[in-house]
Amino acid sequence: MPEEEVKVATCNARETKKLGTLLAPFLSPGDLLILRGPLGAGKTTFTQGLGEGLRAERPIISPTFTLAREVKVQFSGGREGLLIHVDAWRLKAQGGDIFDEFEALGIEDDFEDNNALVVAEWGDGVAEALSDRILYVDFARSVQRESERLISFVPKGFGMLAGFKEKVEEVFGNPVD
Repeated sequence: MPEEEVKVATCNARETKKLGTLLAPFLSPGDLLILRGPLGAGKTTFTQGLGEGLRAERPIISPTFTLAREVKVQFSGGREGLLIHVDAWRLKAQGGDIFDEFEALGIEDDFEDNNALVVAEWGDGVAEALSDRILYVDFARSVQRESERLISFVPKGFGMLAGFKEKVEEVFGNPVD
């Protein structure tokens, strides 16, 4: 059975952040989120919502210029772990290896011990080797209104989207087709 895509339209940054908060309970250590979309489309805002939903020990800030930032979080069921927020733009442009970069940053063990969720901005083509549970999150800006976004969730080996879709429908109404 093919995995179902979920599409949501958000009207502003607050709603984009809320969408991240709604997804958080459906995430587990070992999951990989690959965020795709243009600069300023809401990828970091969405990740800040994930951090809030996972009760991050501190606010999520953009990993630009640092490659990766990690923050302690608490997954559903109380399991503690890490959210590793990666900016793969430079890594992708330079043809780098994400495993080598994780090792250089000292975060390789956390991921290999299945203790971390990785959120990789612009990670398609370089981050897929990290997990077989991938959720692609695509961000598109509205042509009509600057603050509107169309956000699509495309799973690959990633379960639990049915419950997420129900939650999205509760909060935002029917998803976009």
